[in-house]
Amino acid sequence: MSQKALISFRGRTGQYGEMIMDLPVLWLIAGAMAVFTAWLLKKGSTMKTLTDAGVVLFLFVMMASMFVSAVVYLYVPTFVTIFELVALNMISMSLGLIPILTVLIRGDRQLDETRKGSTVSGRSIVIATVIVLAILSEVFMGWTFAIISGAASVSGQGVFSALVDSMSTYWFIFTMASEMAVTLYLVGRNFPSSFRWLVAIQTAIMVLSPTAIANTTWSNFTVAGNSAVMIVAIIFIFEYIFKNRALTDGASKYLIRLLGAYGLMMAGLFVWMLYGDVLLFVLSIVAEMTIYFGIVLDEKKLVAPPLVTWQSRPFWVLALLGGVFVAEYFMGGVLDDLALGNSYFAMLPFASLTGPALTVVGAAFYDFIIAVASITASFWFLLMMGIEMGTLVIFKIKYAREMETKVRLLLVVVAYALYSLYVPTYVLGMSGMSSVPWVGWSMGLGTAGAVAPSVILVILATYLISGGLSFFFGSRQVCSLFCTAALMYQGTAYDAMSSFNRTSKVGRHLLTSRVTNAYRAVISLVWISLLGSAVLSYLNSVGTISFSLFGTDVSYFFFAFYFSFLWYLVWIMIPFIGTYGCVTTGVCGWGSFNQIVSRFGIFRLKVKDSNACISCKTKDCAKVCPVGLTDMPGAFIDKGEFRSFKCIGVGDCVSACPYENVFFFDARNWVRTKLNRPLPPLAKPVRTEPLESPIDFGALAKTE
Repeated sequence: MSQKALISFRGRTGQYGEMIMDLPVLWLIAGAMAVFTAWLLKKGSTMKTLTDAGVVLFLFVMMASMFVSAVVYLYVPTFVTIFELVALNMISMSLGLIPILTVLIRGDRQLDETRKGSTVSGRSIVIATVIVLAILSEVFMGWTFAIISGAASVSGQGVFSALVDSMSTYWFIFTMASEMAVTLYLVGRNFPSSFRWLVAIQTAIMVLSPTAIANTTWSNFTVAGNSAVMIVAIIFIFEYIFKNRALTDGASKYLIRLLGAYGLMMAGLFVWMLYGDVLLFVLSIVAEMTIYFGIVLDEKKLVAPPLVTWQSRPFWVLALLGGVFVAEYFMGGVLDDLALGNSYFAMLPFASLTGPALTVVGAAFYDFIIAVASITASFWFLLMMGIEMGTLVIFKIKYAREMETKVRLLLVVVAYALYSLYVPTYVLGMSGMSSVPWVGWSMGLGTAGAVAPSVILVILATYLISGGLSFFFGSRQVCSLFCTAALMYQGTAYDAMSSFNRTSKVGRHLLTSRVTNAYRAVISLVWISLLGSAVLSYLNSVGTISFSLFGTDVSYFFFAFYFSFLWYLVWIMIPFIGTYGCVTTGVCGWGSFNQIVSRFGIFRLKVKDSNACISCKTKDCAKVCPVGLTDMPGAFIDKGEFRSFKCIGVGDCVSACPYENVFFFDARNWVRTKLNRPLPPLAKPVRTEPLESPIDFGALAKTE
């Protein structure tokens, strides 16, 4: 039976029928239909008049009704059914002729025309209809072939379940992927090159569907491959918006919808791997195909004016970052399940949602944090995120002017790979981290576990080591090198997002080095919670009290809350609070400790010649600061140096200065002064025109 498809069915009369067909013949038919559909889509993309639309719609109606009838007949194969289906086909094809009949009666007209009182063009209505008919045709075609080949059954399960199962098989998925590939070949030249690559990525992701073939090797390979291709897509999107600050409305919507479909697809794979339910994954395929058909049929929207800078659209950026996080989150869950199995999630310490209302609310919040942190703190999520964000940091290296900045950016990637991934996972392991200063307790209290007498010296050593580094080299050793923030906020696209420091209400409020009352309140609450949880954790560990949060050490829970949940929420909120919100809002207790030490240490920013700052017209050093320290130029003019509690030494100001006037002063320069060694030479003569920054650091968002 490897080359034959045999299907038995029973009709209303109770009689059984049998159909035998060569599988290669089925694939030949499926391939031919895919090519025909692709050709129809090409014709649809060139529709201009109602006549053009009539022909395309009629053919799609004919194809859709044919496969709908085939499925109905396979379920109810009787003589009566044939007549009923013929009548249904006649009616449906008659409906498909309506546009053509309209032309004969009223005359032809352009699809782009709109009726009085309507803002929707005829083209939009036709395209929406074509999309519905194309998807309907593909769904029932896949269902038909799945039944005939035996991949789906007409008995033993409900009709809806059979439909969903058939849409998860290779008959539907591979046919759709073939159709996408052929269509891309036929109309790909009409797309801008960047979007041509994105559509190609969509095709690859469709092929790499783990549910298509019921085989463990195939599933494992495609889960990993699907994730890898999606990582490439996310990197591609970020780099695209970095290089194209102004986007058309069509391009903006396409990118957001695509990320939404990817997030839904990863969520669907996550549910499928945990529970075996393919419904959500199937819905994601339908969503992706809707987006694909829409862009193929109306690719002109990708380049149609007007152009609007995305830096002036905070809600669009919020949707972008939110979509990326959702896709990354479920992608991390999928990879965790692939590497560790379902037992990883089955063993999570979820609280029971029973008891008084207040207890249930608290347990639900606890479970939510644990569910998020179980993935965002996992190796595979951090690896996947590190590849995406690390690539953007590497891209930035070529724009950095100073060798020191280039070296630091390279060290950011290396430090993340070693400090956040390799050492905790492959060298120490979670059980050994709590005994190693500056690694196991790198985020302050609660990183590696409970606060116990055996780790008090480790915690103190951690603060001593990190505090010493911050005293001599500034808090940049954490916030701009070892912390995840260095990777997530310093890539190419995130430099462009620093414009939100000035355009968002909260971002403007956080500008300059001033410490507002709101900042004091936030940082006080953070430290009270961290110290309070540490005390409770310690007393619990020595047996003085018996206290935990639903069985979890309170200090560890606060670590999960701050660094595996709130951290990512702050990152998603960039368009409303600006970049480096962990620094500017005070929500990072570990960062604030190092910032305080740095403020009284050796590190500062200096200028070679204050006169250059007086003559400077652009003040790019302040514009590009990811923390929004706009008082920097004034300090350079008055004192020749700049010191701030919030300065974390990212160094964009050094690279952006038109006169190469700003430099870092830390322990290295301090030693030079003690040894009477010369500092960097004076600034070059002031130019009438500032140097052009290749990364356009000073670009501000335009108003819509």
